[in-house]
Amino acid sequence: MAEAIYLYHCTNEFLLNHTIEDKIKEFNVDPFNIIKYDLLENPSDDILEDLQTVSFFAETKVIVIRNIEELEKEDEYVINSWISYFEKPNPDVILIIAVAQLLPDTSVLGAALFKYAFIEKVKDMDKKDYPDFIKNMFKKYQYSITDDAVDALLERTNLDFNLINQEAEKLMLFAYDTKEITEKAVVLLVSRNLEENIFELTNALLSKNQTKTIEIFYDLVARNEDPLRILNNIVGKVRELMHTKLLIDKGYRQDQIAEHFHIKSGRAYYLVKNATSVNFQALENHLKKLSKLDYDIKSGKIDKKLGLELYLLGA
Repeated sequence: MAEAIYLYHCTNEFLLNHTIEDKIKEFNVDPFNIIKYDLLENPSDDILEDLQTVSFFAETKVIVIRNIEELEKEDEYVINSWISYFEKPNPDVILIIAVAQLLPDTSVLGAALFKYAFIEKVKDMDKKDYPDFIKNMFKKYQYSITDDAVDALLERTNLDFNLINQEAEKLMLFAYDTKEITEKAVVLLVSRNLEENIFELTNALLSKNQTKTIEIFYDLVARNEDPLRILNNIVGKVRELMHTKLLIDKGYRQDQIAEHFHIKSGRAYYLVKNATSVNFQALENHLKKLSKLDYDIKSGKIDKKLGLELYLLGA
């Protein structure tokens, strides 16, 4: 009975959750009858019992389950009990299963899901579609957001949809009266973490955008970041770009580079883009000069804040 069991899969957790929430809305179910389980936290027996139980007031009940692959660690009796449920699901319950990747159809559990569930792959989003998605996300709550604000939000969240969603709540609360999200609001409320700041600072440094380089540096110092820590992080980013250029030369694609560095696709996109736009020799020169500066600071030849500031101004 495919219409009683839905399975959605996607490696982008935010889009997966977003799709499931939209699906739940279609059923117009009372919030009391929407239950969410995670097999990493909840015993499978308890979930199975809830699946077989009639909902409150005999209405339709929606149960969402995550990490169903954990069932494969259970004994054969438990797995068979679940397969029996898939074969004959409770007509009062709509079961929605969320997974990052499909279970192989060669496994007993995977084969049962392929046979009895309606399976849908949630398509990941192209980078060009991010701005419109964000605008529509705010539009659902009767808010508007300017193009500059969208760009600033994407830059500061590093295209992380979970983080975008969290920051959106702050922005809507801030703009409650006007219902318009501006770039000024994003800059004021959405802070970059150190890694993102260093990423932007390094990019500005390599592209010789002195104004932006110093602006980010002063902002970090104002937030009590240690200049020596900033320097070490810049060195790390320069090394990462050199490493990326070598991988590109070996024929690595963006997805392979993301896997190599264990980073998100959006982060890998900018890493590849920046690596291809800068000369390897220029990166080596920066690395040598930064290493000398690090030595001069640690040997007491120059103050760490002044030394890094002079380097950034003269680079």
